[in-house]
This record gives sequence, C-alpha cells and structure tokens, in this order.
Amino acid sequence: MNTDLGSEKITKLIFMQSGPAIMSMVVAAIYNIVDRIFVGRIEPLALTAVGITMPFQYVQMAFVLLIGIGGSTLISIRYGEKDIESAESILYNSLIFIVVAELAITVLGILFIDPIFRLMGVSQSVDRMAREYIVIILLGGVTGLTGYCLNNSVRSTGFSKYSMKYVTISSVINIVLDAIFIFVFGWGVKGAAFATVISQSLVTLYVINFFIKNESAPIRLKLGASRISKDSIRKIVSNGAPSFYMNISGVVLGVILNRFIISFGGDYNMASITIMSSISMLFTMIFYGISQGAQPIIGYNLGAKQIDRSIEAVKVAAITITIFSVIFLTFIELFPNLLVSMFTSDKELIKLTSHNIKIFLLGLPMIGLHSISTTYFQSISRVNMTSILYVLRYGGILLPLLCFFPNILGIDGVYASNALSDIISGIIALLFLIIEIRKARPCSEH
Repeated sequence: MNTDLGSEKITKLIFMQSGPAIMSMVVAAIYNIVDRIFVGRIEPLALTAVGITMPFQYVQMAFVLLIGIGGSTLISIRYGEKDIESAESILYNSLIFIVVAELAITVLGILFIDPIFRLMGVSQSVDRMAREYIVIILLGGVTGLTGYCLNNSVRSTGFSKYSMKYVTISSVINIVLDAIFIFVFGWGVKGAAFATVISQSLVTLYVINFFIKNESAPIRLKLGASRISKDSIRKIVSNGAPSFYMNISGVVLGVILNRFIISFGGDYNMASITIMSSISMLFTMIFYGISQGAQPIIGYNLGAKQIDRSIEAVKVAAITITIFSVIFLTFIELFPNLLVSMFTSDKELIKLTSHNIKIFLLGLPMIGLHSISTTYFQSISRVNMTSILYVLRYGGILLPLLCFFPNILGIDGVYASNALSDIISGIIALLFLIIEIRKARPCSEH
C-alpha cells in the first residue's frame, strides 16, 4: 500500500483513498440524520433538546480530533519514512491519551452539568430531555469514542476500506437500535443516546482488534511492549492542536449561537438549527472525506520528499470538492422542502427551516475549500497557520458579524452571519493555500 501512495497516479489515489473515507463519513452523517429524524418524530422540542447539548459533544470530539488527527498525521509521515517503531509508539500513546481525556470529560461534564445548562440558556421545557440524553452520551465517551479516534490511524496507513467498514457497520446498527429503543421500547431521547453509545463502542472493538490481531496491519498496537512517551504525546498535541481549536471554538460558538437563536427566534428556531446542522453535516462530510482521503497521500509523499505529488493531491481534491459543493448548493436553494420534511411533519417547522436553510448554507462551497486548505497545512506541520484558519472560521469572523446583522435583520441576520463567515474564511484559507503552494514548488525543484 505504501508503494501505491508514493507512485500511483494522484487522481486515482484520491478516489481510492477518498471513496472509503467519504463513504464512512457519509454513512456516519446518515446515521446522525436518521437519529434526528427519529428524535423529531417524538416531538419537535426533542430536536431542541438534542441540538442544545451539542457543545458537550463538541468537547468530546475536540479530543478525538486532537489525538486522532494529531496522531494519524504523524503516523502517516513516519510510515512514509519507514520508521515503523516510532509509528507504533505514537499509536500506543494515542490510545492512552484518548482514554484519559474522555474519562476526564465524563466526570467534569456530569459534575458541572447544572451551571453549563444555565450558561447555554436551556429552557425548562427541554431541560429534562436534554439532561437524559447528554448524561448517557457522556457516560459512553470512553468506550464509544476511543475507536473513532484511532480509526484515523487505520486510514492514515492506507487502509481506508477497513476504516469505512467499521463506521458503516456501526452506523447501520445505530439506526436499527434507534428504531427499537425509540419506537418499540418507547425510551424517547434516552433510546437515541443508548443506540449511539452502543454502536460507537463497536467501532472501538473493531479498531483495537485491527491493530492487535490483523496480520495485514502495517503497524501494531503493542499494549505490553510500548511505553508512555512524553515526546510522542507532545508531538500529537502539537499536530492535532488546530483540530482541537476548531472544536473548542465550536463549543464557544455553539453556546453563543444558541443564545442568539433562542433570543431572536425561540425554541422553534432551535429545532430549526438542529435540522439545518444535520443536513449541513451530510454535505460537509463529503468535503471532509475528500480531504481526509488526500491526507495520507500528502503526508506519505511529504515523508518521501515528493513535494510535487503532495501539491497535486491538494489540487485534485480542491477541484473535486468545488464540483460537489456547487451541485449541493444548487439543490438546497431549489428544493429545501424535500430535505427538511424528512425530519418533521410539523408544517410550521418545515416552512421556517426551508426559509432558513437557504440563507444558512450559502457559503457551502467555501467550507469545502477551507477544509482542504487546513488539511494541507496540518499535513505539512504548519500548526500555527492551521489554527489561525480554524479560529477565523469558528469565531474570529462570525462573532463580530453576530454583533451586527441580527440587530438589523433579526433571526435571518444570525443565519446570514454564518454564511458570510463561511465565505470570508474560505477565501482567506484559499489565498494562504495558493501562497504556500507557490513557495513549496520552487523548493521541490532543487
């Protein structure tokens, strides 16, 4: 597989690597969407309860990305350098790190749930459902998210099909359990939470089994032979920091955005943003899948000193993302009702969300270009640049806009601020990417 990454035609490699990555991420997005559809059938405010707890899950995912992306980026580079021992040390330390981190999040999240709910502006009408849902999600953090963290390392060594298989099986089981727990057992939002934790835990079992027992795995998880390395953890944190900042910024932004939405639009608009976020996830997961498919190609060829191939991978990925994003945006603008009506039969909520989403996702094409830009900078260990680009998108541009547009346009101003932030941050990321590629190309020619 490593020979393919260093010699196969880039266009073919992008589709080989991105295909499974896209499939796994789209399947994961679909299970989230089906989850929201099932929750929406309980009652409209159940969507509000699930949506308003997202900052908790952003914190969980921040550490999954910090360790998963940070570790897998290093592993792909060491793999390209043929330094298998270092790659295995990074994998082991990633496992220890994620278990400790998720344990801490579980304990702190449950201990401080009351002040956090007050900060987020959780109303009495959704407090009980929100609490039932998020406590179960927090308790399942270690078993549920360890596999999603290490699955990045499966993909970074070129085994994207295995990565896709694990996520696909988990997502299908989640959908089945959702239906059973919510509609047969009548567990409501608790059923959705239990289904999520159980299905995610299966990914952990699959991934750990891959690195311990699968003979085709290029690196192994050696639980007894490996040691905790401060140097490995430091490097993981350094490389994964931009992804961590992205999600932590998302936490802060989510809390602020929720308060703006509740202030200007009430609980119904909170249900609306939950639907829009689910639809957005389906499309953006395709962009992230293409970017993640390009990452091992960029990282491996960087380690192998083949800079031109890394640059070509970025270009092919950017063009592919642009084509998909324009198609998706056109569909959203022309047929919003078709998407929104999947989540609820409430006519008022369908009408409201169909209007909102045409504003909210106007910047969709630039989200994709922002994604491949940050992937490239992270792959070449330009941590500071990646962090700057994430912070710009997840707060640096949006927060000033939120202070201005809602006062003029009301709730539409909240959604317009989001779209304009995506557009501006995407343009800035693309400009920095072009500058970096122009600087890198002359170096590769010497």
